[in-house]
Amino acid sequence: MDNNKLIDNNKLIKIIYFGEIMHPTKKLKYSKSKLLKDKTIIVGISSSIGAVECVKLIRELIRHGAEVKCIATEESKKIIGEYSLEFASGNSVSYEITGNIEHVALYDEGDCLLLYPATANIISKISLGIADNIINTTYTMFCENKPVFIVPAMHQNMLNTIGNNLKILEKRKLNYIIKSKLEEEKAKIPPMEQIINKIILTLGNNNTDSNNNKNKNILIISGGTIEYIDKVRVISNLSSGKTGNLLAKSFCKEGYNVKMIYGTGETPSYYIKSYNCLTVKEILNKSLELGKESDIIICCGALSDYMPENIVDKKISSDKEELVIKLKRAPKVLEELRKQFPNKIIVGFKAEYNISEEELINKCINKLKKCNLDYIIGNDLSKHYFGDDYNNIVLIDKKLNIKKFSGKKEQIMENVKNEIINNIK
Repeated sequence: MDNNKLIDNNKLIKIIYFGEIMHPTKKLKYSKSKLLKDKTIIVGISSSIGAVECVKLIRELIRHGAEVKCIATEESKKIIGEYSLEFASGNSVSYEITGNIEHVALYDEGDCLLLYPATANIISKISLGIADNIINTTYTMFCENKPVFIVPAMHQNMLNTIGNNLKILEKRKLNYIIKSKLEEEKAKIPPMEQIINKIILTLGNNNTDSNNNKNKNILIISGGTIEYIDKVRVISNLSSGKTGNLLAKSFCKEGYNVKMIYGTGETPSYYIKSYNCLTVKEILNKSLELGKESDIIICCGALSDYMPENIVDKKISSDKEELVIKLKRAPKVLEELRKQFPNKIIVGFKAEYNISEEELINKCINKLKKCNLDYIIGNDLSKHYFGDDYNNIVLIDKKLNIKKFSGKKEQIMENVKNEIINNIK
């Protein structure tokens, strides 16, 4: 065999093989949302012990669609290694300014600069305009031109010492100081979710995919409600809010603008704009307000059907042998929404307990027609109760087409989302 041909073939095999390699960050992108789609974030890492958390933060930014480039001080290598940052971001790390004038290139490419963590040294120098390393110098490019997020991390005494420097930075436009978590005499980096949420809100991505130019604003009503008996006691239910959260995450991953109104149960994910309303009346009023700008309204909350006729303006004595509470009908949120928004896509849910599938379907169809809904989803709580990770549902559209889904709730809500968006495009 010709050795030259063997070498050439091996080279060809290597080229093909390595051409197919995908960095893990590519698989993570958009796994949570498109809130940072087309945004490039420059993360500056300095030598605070808080730097050990930056891998998690970088990966979370990527899950929301961001491209991340890292710059770091030489001293930070003692805290976190270069390979860790390359692994986290999928890009090489810059530790110095070379003939490639990295600070200018990063400014041109980046949408914001995140100093995470920011040491006393970094904060003091950038407040004075000192540019003696790649982070300080890059800051001078971004300063008052593009957003800069500064996350201090140090001993509390040091934070107090550089207080005037922080005040200087706070006065500069487009500078955002994300306050530290003060505990154990230390100014620790705050929760990752708080930082990323601030970036999402500031960069102002409208979270829409250019392919989805219609029906892009989703309002989801989720969780249970309470109705007051007196100032202490309430009538409620055991809704977990899990279905609403799964639906919201599913729509976010597709690039939709999602807002949530939630009652009791799970709190929505930090990156979803949400409003906590506890009673049916509060939920109705908020949904009528937010519904004006919504293209699709999905009500999967377990909203009270009844409420006390009179609320006692104190705590009812527990000495009574018996207590009679007279209930009245609560407002029907779906009916009111349809009256107010006759042309919007509205989706309802109906939960029953221990009935046949035929009965469930008939009840769903009756509600679909009564409220003039576009879709209704029904389930039997005797099979999978509130909070269960699994479910069996029927989905019925306005043409009375019936589809059934069973399995993990997460996958079921993906199917529900797909049915809705595929039929409205």
